[in-house]
Amino acid sequence: MIEKALIIDGYTDEPAGLGVPPYLGTYPRYAYGILSLHKVRTNYITIDEFRKIRGKIDLNKYDAVICICGFHTPGKYLNAEPATLREFASILYKYDGIKILGGPAATKYGSSQIGGRIEDETKYKKFFDVVIEGDIDAVLNDLLTEKSIEKIDTKRYRSSYEELKDIAIRGAKLVKQHPKYPNIIVEVETYRGCSRVLSGGCSFCTEPRRFGSPKFRNEEDIVKEIHALWNEGIKYFRIGRQPCIFSYKAVDSEKEEVPTPNVKAIEKLFKGIRNVSDPKVLHVDNANPAVIARHEEESKEVAKILVKYCTSGNVAAFGVESFDEKVIKVNNLLTTPEDVLKAVEIINKIGGHRGESGLPYLLPGINLLFGLKGERKETFQINFEYLKKIYDMGFMLRRINIRQVVPFFGTEITIKDIKKAEKRKKLFLWFKEKVREEIDNRMLKRVAPKGVILRDVLVEVKEKDGLYFGRQFGSYPLLIGILEKNLEVGTFVDVKVVDYGRRSITGVVVKNNK
Repeated sequence: MIEKALIIDGYTDEPAGLGVPPYLGTYPRYAYGILSLHKVRTNYITIDEFRKIRGKIDLNKYDAVICICGFHTPGKYLNAEPATLREFASILYKYDGIKILGGPAATKYGSSQIGGRIEDETKYKKFFDVVIEGDIDAVLNDLLTEKSIEKIDTKRYRSSYEELKDIAIRGAKLVKQHPKYPNIIVEVETYRGCSRVLSGGCSFCTEPRRFGSPKFRNEEDIVKEIHALWNEGIKYFRIGRQPCIFSYKAVDSEKEEVPTPNVKAIEKLFKGIRNVSDPKVLHVDNANPAVIARHEEESKEVAKILVKYCTSGNVAAFGVESFDEKVIKVNNLLTTPEDVLKAVEIINKIGGHRGESGLPYLLPGINLLFGLKGERKETFQINFEYLKKIYDMGFMLRRINIRQVVPFFGTEITIKDIKKAEKRKKLFLWFKEKVREEIDNRMLKRVAPKGVILRDVLVEVKEKDGLYFGRQFGSYPLLIGILEKNLEVGTFVDVKVVDYGRRSITGVVVKNNK
């Protein structure tokens, strides 16, 4: 039924997974892996590259086109423009083959390109022959096995990670078709689901509602996938597709909302990765500050492991959401302000020393979310005071992410909550401006002081003569304005810090300084 297929990657961004360039997410790799298993000849293209050749390519030479897109944590992207379902519908309007949709946009939760609202693109789902609400690899496997759309369950999730072992390794071969190859950072999955499901989870979050309690991949399987990617020429990795890296294989993760870190399993994982690769970047993403604060000794050991085996510039992103205890209670956020302060202290003390990249080895990041239930005028001042307290205590935060909540289907956040939040729009903008001016800029000077040399900055954008923008590879890379003439986009340079914006750095190229 399907002998030749095309994957169009419209990009994904979720609470536990990033797939916007320079990141390559799991969806296209898993899809490629299962198609490879069934001996389907498969091409891959990003939506940005597809736009360049649209009208010049005959899609009807493919038996199936698989479109991947969707955003549950939308952001701003330097060098990529995500696709919408409307755009995919226009692309495939005259296509005669099997039209397949995967990624967050295909789920019942929908997708949003901007915080504070959800786009209603439901009508465009009807345009597709197969809308995969379950696991893309599981549903595609059923489709290729049954050879009938009518016989498959599009909501099926894989029964266990055993189904993924061979698929993840096969999917590694997709990377060479990426237009940015080899300069891509690959997102690698460790587990999904959340222990917070025991009490219903945070009011706004889709993770426990989609996946339930944690289900973990074995260390050996993750290491084998890394090895396969390494053999394909990948040098940049983010162990990012999980709610909390400190909770990987955690003790009593199905019985305790704040489970005890499994130090041995985490060391086995990262030591194993180092045994089969020598990455230029090895970073993580999410970390639960309540786990770190309430299991202090185990978490210190985990932090030491991350410093030992990962590369510098690493960030443990804390889902704080709010420091207002009223908002915390109403939205079942669990993490207290005291938890956050303790976790920030632990990570700073263990990871705050500077590494080869020019940045500290491991720093916390803080996510704040506005528009939650119980939010009030005082919430903004409370949040600011705690951020200021962290600064005044002498600690470093790699970045402060300020977002607006999206009312996804199945969560407790409603359109009514969003409309209430709209009345506080001026407060939200005031808060954002105040943090950028009074906290972010000062933090930048602490994280990357003048004169520090930031290694291996990829030049990504030419703005105008004498000004380029670039970033190091990593979980949350600093945006660096580079004052230089005649740089080549796509090359790497070392940059000395000379000045600061509110959230960015200005630097000059340093030559022959390694």
